[in-house]
Amino acid sequence: MALNANDYPIDDYLAVKNSRNFTGKVVLVTGSSSGIGEGVVKLFSILGAKVVVTGRKEADVHKVAQEVQQLSPDKLKPLEVTADLTKREDVERLINETIKTFGQLDVLVNNAGIYPTSDIHDKNITDEFDLVFNIDLRAVVQTIHTAVPYLEKTNGTIIDMSSVSAFLAGKSQLTYCSAKAALNMLTEVLALELGPKGVRVNTVSPAVTEVDGIPKTWIELVRQLAPLRRVGEPLDIAKAVVFLASTDAQYITGENLVVDGGQHFLGNPL
Repeated sequence: MALNANDYPIDDYLAVKNSRNFTGKVVLVTGSSSGIGEGVVKLFSILGAKVVVTGRKEADVHKVAQEVQQLSPDKLKPLEVTADLTKREDVERLINETIKTFGQLDVLVNNAGIYPTSDIHDKNITDEFDLVFNIDLRAVVQTIHTAVPYLEKTNGTIIDMSSVSAFLAGKSQLTYCSAKAALNMLTEVLALELGPKGVRVNTVSPAVTEVDGIPKTWIELVRQLAPLRRVGEPLDIAKAVVFLASTDAQYITGENLVVDGGQHFLGNPL
């Protein structure tokens, strides 16, 4: 039903009211047993999705999965998969178990990653380079490669978790900055490749976020200097991921959504 011959269907406007309803959708979030990934998988569960909780430590995966089930409106049981994404067989098992359990995949969030600090003088810099690129980039490629046939069937979406460090160089962040910069380009290339197949690919770029492992000195610095005078929380990032996965973002692909409370205006002071 259109308002007039020159307007678009009003039903499309009315549908925005339900754009955050993920009932019937299957969402896989890597690195969802802690930190930002935990926040993302919890929010998707609250919004009705069937979710996959995965990480490298079985106890952490199980703990988050129990919490996620309680948050689900229908108390849907999440799939728990303990996996090391640097191993091809683990990636294949993760995707295969997702499809076996739920029959489809609608949203893939590539969140798993590490952020060590080192510079070019470190004697083990090339070993660290290999480790970071294996986890923060190669594992993403392998996961998408394995999952994309199923995402094409559902006109699904891929969201890669990057960082403002991809475009703000930081001291002692050589490997991390480089890997995230490469991830941003990967996202753009895949947006071009997969768009005609009906799959959208976007990036979310947080800055300092209050999760385990973030130095307190970084947190205090942000609180003192950043425009909003606070540090990001997992929920801040999760809201951005959910937006990009929602129908509200159905005409957005190949983009990088910076969610940092304005921290990038400081440059990279770390």
